[in-house]
Amino acid sequence: MNINIKFFSTLRDIVGSPELLLKTDAVTAGELWVQLEKKFPKLSPFSASRAVAVNHEYVRADHKLHEGDEIAFFPPVSGG
Repeated sequence: MNINIKFFSTLRDIVGSPELLLKTDAVTAGELWVQLEKKFPKLSPFSASRAVAVNHEYVRADHKLHEGDEIAFFPPVSGG
């Protein structure tokens, strides 16, 4: 399936682009992240702390993906 993926902040810097169109066989958002880690190993440190949204709604890693979904990955946010 074709998925549009958006990256923000540090993740965008690692990938080298704010957006990717990817053909994938990943079933869940978590599986997609694992595929992205293989392609961009520097994403690995963010595995436990990144947030993911599908079609503008935050979801868990076990969220099932569908053709044409827009996935956004965010690094951890901190501040005070």
